[in-house]
Amino acid sequence: MTMSILTAYKNITLAIVNWVNAPRGYTYDQYRNKILLKPAQQQQFIDTAKMVADCRLALGTLGELSLRLSPHQLVINAQGSHLAYLTETDLVTCSTLPGKSGEEAAPHLNWHRLIYRETPARSVLFCHPPYTLTLANAARLPFQEIAPEIGAVIGGVNLIKPSDLTEANLAEAVQQNHVILVPQLGALVWGDSMVNTLARADALEFVSQLTTIACHTGLIPTLSIKNQ
Repeated sequence: MTMSILTAYKNITLAIVNWVNAPRGYTYDQYRNKILLKPAQQQQFIDTAKMVADCRLALGTLGELSLRLSPHQLVINAQGSHLAYLTETDLVTCSTLPGKSGEEAAPHLNWHRLIYRETPARSVLFCHPPYTLTLANAARLPFQEIAPEIGAVIGGVNLIKPSDLTEANLAEAVQQNHVILVPQLGALVWGDSMVNTLARADALEFVSQLTTIACHTGLIPTLSIKNQ
């Protein structure tokens, strides 16, 4: 009963705040975003998201980009938002802690939260690079030795089957890696900035393309394979 009263009180308070802010053109959530997210960060977020879409590293409304704002706060694109066309109303700020509200956030918010809790990452991208996903679906990793300097940009890569994608397994895997491939779903990529994360995802797809070509032509007899 007490929780129901508190929830009702919270909803009424938010409704009043939204009503007061309506003449200013934004809701409580949007006003909170303005406080937590600096204008330069917001523009960089929107620009980076567009680059992800333009480079075809993520499929439109299924791509997810997030940025750590503080030890316990992050910003992420909203559910259904298209990375190529984000505006400030498509950005959602929420806690990095599990169990906190985030209904409007992208579907895999909990993966982003876990990476921020388990690593010093500043940015996380969930994407669907075609060649990378093709290799992942065959339970194969990109052969980073095919282009060592580019491979070094990627860092550690691991693969987790969807059936094995538990919180414990993901928490363990992110410790020694910068990329987690999930067959049939996509790739989780993170870094110390949005620029670094984008560069890592771009390098990942480039090496995956080289790997696929080499595999098709038979120029590489064996590939790095894990978790088959």
